[in-house]
Amino acid sequence: MKRIAATVWTVVLLVCSGVAFAQTAPAAREADHEALRGLMRTASEAVNTRKFDLLTPQLHAGFTVIAVDNTKLVGIEAFRSYWNKLFDGADAPLLSVETKPAADELTFFLDDNVGVVYGTSQDTYTFRKNAVFKQGEQRSMTTRWSAAVVKEGDSWKLVNVHFSANPFDNPMLQAAADTGKRMAVLAGVGGLLLGLLLMALLRRRR
Repeated sequence: MKRIAATVWTVVLLVCSGVAFAQTAPAAREADHEALRGLMRTASEAVNTRKFDLLTPQLHAGFTVIAVDNTKLVGIEAFRSYWNKLFDGADAPLLSVETKPAADELTFFLDDNVGVVYGTSQDTYTFRKNAVFKQGEQRSMTTRWSAAVVKEGDSWKLVNVHFSANPFDNPMLQAAADTGKRMAVLAGVGGLLLGLLLMALLRRRR
């Protein structure tokens, strides 16, 4: 009987200890979560304003980005060059981009100094005039992202970010498809008009 009672109390203590740990663990890491929220805000501001020097101190030496078009970029200078080409130059497609990232849930810590986090971003693109878009025309798209972070000393650093988008359902592809349809209609109308004109000329010759 004593053995049964001892076993029961052992189980109760283990359960209570587990519950207590589950309740206190998130609170114990609240400072880390707040620091990581700040890191996300800084990253968003750096991307939206193209002021990447804001983010540089918070990047790991091995920082890597997989862009939404599947381009691999190693280091902040590679990302800066890639990003600026979207806005600068005669063939640049964009006037601006506004990103609004949000995490799905709190960062999952693999250990005291390594974490991973997932989320989405509501991105608004403002385009230059081109074959698809009018000057200043905007499109919004939801992208998904994941990030790996590491703690160095008292600071969290961004190691890797991976972006992705739905290749089958996004407004960029829809706009291009709509333009293709318009061009096809215009080509069809143009062909019809040309045919009518040729018929009229042939009748006159007769």
